[in-house]
Amino acid sequence: MASTHIPIKILESSRVAPPPGTTPDHASLPFTYLDVFWILLPPVERLFFYRYPHSTTHFLSSFLPSLKSSLSLALKTYYPLAGGFRQIPGTDDRLEHYYVEGDAVSFTVAECSGQFEDLASDHERDVSQLECLVPVLPRLEELQPLLAVQVTVFPDQGIVIGTSVHHTACDGTSSMQFIHAWAKTCLSGASVHSQVPVFDRSLISDPSNIYSFFYNQVQSFLKSVREGTIPAKKNSELILATFTLRQQHIQRLKQLILAKAEQAKTSFHFSTIVVAFAYIWTGFVRAKRIDNSSRASLVIPADFRARIQPPLPKEYFGNCVGTCMATANVADLIHDDGVFVAAEAVGKAIDQLSERLKVARKWLDEYDSLSGSPVLSVAGSPKFKVYDVDFGLGRPRKVEIISATKTGAMSVAESRDQQGVEIGIAFPKDEMDYFQKYFFDGHKNLSE
Repeated sequence: MASTHIPIKILESSRVAPPPGTTPDHASLPFTYLDVFWILLPPVERLFFYRYPHSTTHFLSSFLPSLKSSLSLALKTYYPLAGGFRQIPGTDDRLEHYYVEGDAVSFTVAECSGQFEDLASDHERDVSQLECLVPVLPRLEELQPLLAVQVTVFPDQGIVIGTSVHHTACDGTSSMQFIHAWAKTCLSGASVHSQVPVFDRSLISDPSNIYSFFYNQVQSFLKSVREGTIPAKKNSELILATFTLRQQHIQRLKQLILAKAEQAKTSFHFSTIVVAFAYIWTGFVRAKRIDNSSRASLVIPADFRARIQPPLPKEYFGNCVGTCMATANVADLIHDDGVFVAAEAVGKAIDQLSERLKVARKWLDEYDSLSGSPVLSVAGSPKFKVYDVDFGLGRPRKVEIISATKTGAMSVAESRDQQGVEIGIAFPKDEMDYFQKYFFDGHKNLSE
């Protein structure tokens, strides 16, 4: 499938800062080991599509000013996002998020003559077209920026609000906390923060110095990439589509899986998200058509705020996410009982979450060991309530995590009508055809 870029015209490039005098003169937040772990990942890129049946001129004069002023007000509270990260002067291996009053966020305004509804749909779309709507977060050596915004107007059709957030700045829970605060401020015209962020990094203890262990592993990997020992990944032409598991299909899957579990006399963590992950993971493995003798893995981000001792406040702003890994034989996953096998593997992995922090030193080695095997990871969560992000334009028409296509992840959210789980996943064309057949054939069978 040949990639085709949509026509984008840059109308404005500016910077948005917190209001003068409302933030500390300067602030430093030292990296924890849960920040440095995510250095290797690309920025998290989200697109929020909204219907907006007005001209570009109307947008520039009527909506853009409130969008920018509300971002400024939101950054008053979330000021670290206006700064960047750097190596702490005088140290060899210590990193920090650093903010000085006057630091600002890159804000790009663009116009697109493409078809808004087509790009905001569930059907197959060329990933390269959606990437045009993503703000560029530059890679800088001295002070790496943490946040960039691009707003693209489709005249008389809609607008897309795109954000790029460096993963060392925060995890999904924190970044969505910020985006919800920005949207509520834009909607109301005044600062609205239902949750005041907690930035205190001392809340995450590190008595065994996992930080240095992770830092050295990350630097070793980056050196290997620079020297060509580890080849850079080539981006194949991908297409993205969205699939929704409705409540009735999830309930039917639960019934089938529970019946198998009773028959096998086994038990494991069981929930809607386990069922959804199992169904998609099984289809992913089938679409990849991997050798039956291989093992496949599903990597799930796990929020440890409530599991750290003592537990962190839910308002903690930063990274408090680690990995939860499910593995199974490919031969078992593509068998008739594959969804049950997948659900059991995912459920038992979640059962072990309380132990994951104890083996944090093994996380990057686990990733390394997966090289060459079929790996699917997860980005997002239905708990983030992305479809409640209202800037004054109503609920989003669509939300996409474009960065998931770069990391081999499926993006996960609540469905737009709150009646299921929405999954975004990208494949080359031939694999997408195979996955779609698997998904919709299964849908049909579950409905009968």
